[in-house]
Amino acid sequence: MVMAIVLMACEKEPERVVTEQWSETQPKLVSYYLEQDNQRMKVKEEKFYQDGTREYVGGFDEKGLRNGEWRYYYDSGQLWSLGSYDHGLKEGKKEVYWPDGTKRYEGQFKEDLKSGTWTFYNPDGTVLQKMNFDAQQAD
Repeated sequence: MVMAIVLMACEKEPERVVTEQWSETQPKLVSYYLEQDNQRMKVKEEKFYQDGTREYVGGFDEKGLRNGEWRYYYDSGQLWSLGSYDHGLKEGKKEVYWPDGTKRYEGQFKEDLKSGTWTFYNPDGTVLQKMNFDAQQAD
């Protein structure tokens, strides 16, 4: 337990770099970098709407490929889309929402392909359709 705390304390915070701006005080695109093995790597990126509301946020691997969870937001701040990447490939749960926060659809990705049963919803939350993508890919 003590060793984990010591290791966490030694980790450097990523360097925050504003790469695009709406104005002098309002960033549009912010990248986060870490030094590792004498190389500067982008590990995270955030984009903002002009009013400062976050548009999206997500991480990168050592090769600059999307990695981990990515979130996109409507300009209202409401979550629009949530998905994960594994070294550039869509992997795992995908959720997309209507502007009011009601789920629009959900499903899974496996190695960048839709997998299993995806469920699509009407704006009132009722199920519109279910599709099994495993059966479609078997054809």
